[in-house]
Amino acid sequence: MTDTEPAYHLFLDSDEAPVLGHALRLLISDEAHEPLIRGLAREVLASLDATPEPNGNVTVPLTPAQMKISHTAARLLLDDLQREQADERDILRRVLDKLPDEHTIRAIELG
Repeated sequence: MTDTEPAYHLFLDSDEAPVLGHALRLLISDEAHEPLIRGLAREVLASLDATPEPNGNVTVPLTPAQMKISHTAARLLLDDLQREQADERDILRRVLDKLPDEHTIRAIELG
């Protein structure tokens, strides 16, 4: 399998896709000096913007590198949110629960 083939399909509920999109946009702005990270995050954003299913859910095919970037973005935003942002924190936890565990994510090399 090449790195361009989707290795994982992330199934997001209608309220999860916008929050992950927000996390990815923040990662892009924070990593302005890292073209690889920005490019991967933009690819995931493009998939998030794909036509949702009739129920509003979105399926995002992810390569290993895109999966790592998505996990990183969600984790960074979760760590930055405050207690009064409990709803968004809960959504980010649900997204992270849908991704492979942290050990699997750490093993992925970006190149």
